[in-house]
Amino acid sequence: MIHIQHVEEKDYWQIHRLRDYCFPNKYNEARRKDFHHWVQHSTTLGAYDGNKVVGQVLVLPLNMTIHRQNYKMGGIAFVASYPEYRQQGIAKKLMIESLKQMRANGQTVSVLAPFSVSFYRYFGWELFFEKLNYTIPLEKFPALGKKVDTVKRTSFEWLDEELFQQVKDFHNASALVTSGSMVRDDAWWNRLASRQPNSHFALYYDEGEVAAYLRYEIAGTTFLIHDFVTKDLSAEQAMWRYVTAHAASITEIKGVTANDSRFGYYFAEPQFTREVVQDMMVRIVDAQAFMQQYEWNKIKKPLYVRLEDQFCAWNEQLFEINCDGEVAIVETGAIDDSSVLTLPINLFSAMMVGYLSVQDAVMYAQQFLKQEVIENWQQALQMGKSEFYEYF
Repeated sequence: MIHIQHVEEKDYWQIHRLRDYCFPNKYNEARRKDFHHWVQHSTTLGAYDGNKVVGQVLVLPLNMTIHRQNYKMGGIAFVASYPEYRQQGIAKKLMIESLKQMRANGQTVSVLAPFSVSFYRYFGWELFFEKLNYTIPLEKFPALGKKVDTVKRTSFEWLDEELFQQVKDFHNASALVTSGSMVRDDAWWNRLASRQPNSHFALYYDEGEVAAYLRYEIAGTTFLIHDFVTKDLSAEQAMWRYVTAHAASITEIKGVTANDSRFGYYFAEPQFTREVVQDMMVRIVDAQAFMQQYEWNKIKKPLYVRLEDQFCAWNEQLFEINCDGEVAIVETGAIDDSSVLTLPINLFSAMMVGYLSVQDAVMYAQQFLKQEVIENWQQALQMGKSEFYEYF
């Protein structure tokens, strides 16, 4: 009989073995040490057949900014089971238990990178970010004039602690005023160092203050950008001047940005290879707690939402958000249905993080709602889409 429980320390070696078997690249040295850290510090759930761990999921204790509010977030990672145990509902049991554990931990929102969108959509997660992978060939490098910019460098291999602290501070300050970013603690920076140990950093200064930073690798003749965080357009252009200063030794630039960012619009030659990728999904775990923290815009009249969530009974409620942004559960039937926004949890999640408009969410849910109510909801929500670039 398969049962789900927290994995005990004595069984951590089984988690390593299951991960190595089910994922394409076997970890060693720094990557294995990093993985073990997260096994120890995550909510690590195992599906047990007797004393044998035959399935697993890790819920990483992370965070995520949504419209300038920082939420505790559960990062779902390393979902796996041995092939001889598949088609027995093990993954379903693990996902249901992970939702219960996240709620208990105060993780009101969850993010994952899906191996199958339909699989995780079934459990309430939804796509929320369109990435744009780009490749800029040498002949189309941005030409932004000649200017002497103040730039300093360091790297994971030859780390200048003072510069690295400035990178961390600037990254986290930027994360708190955006939507979708993670505030990175030292454990997460250590993870990036173990996964991409050849990373370099370039910091751009404007009037003595950090205004941008890059984290990048040079692999052969490819300049590979991992982080590109800037204060404004002027700082962004300075960073591109720094990148193209490598033109004598590189033949292409590769990176990722948001699909709706109008990336490269001001480049002289903006026609280069682009690929849109949808590889991140979000889910609100505890709707009432999430909405209580949400930074509402003006609410003209009380808003009502009825959520459908077959795996989180605590979300299957009729909620009222009053004009002061306070959230309460009200009795079903107390409000005229034509004034109630009724959504499954996946569409509600995508709407609340800015990926779907209220009109789109209503359309995909195939619900009827008065236009006045749709407009009231849209006015109450923050504008702007979330951008999430981390990997678990």
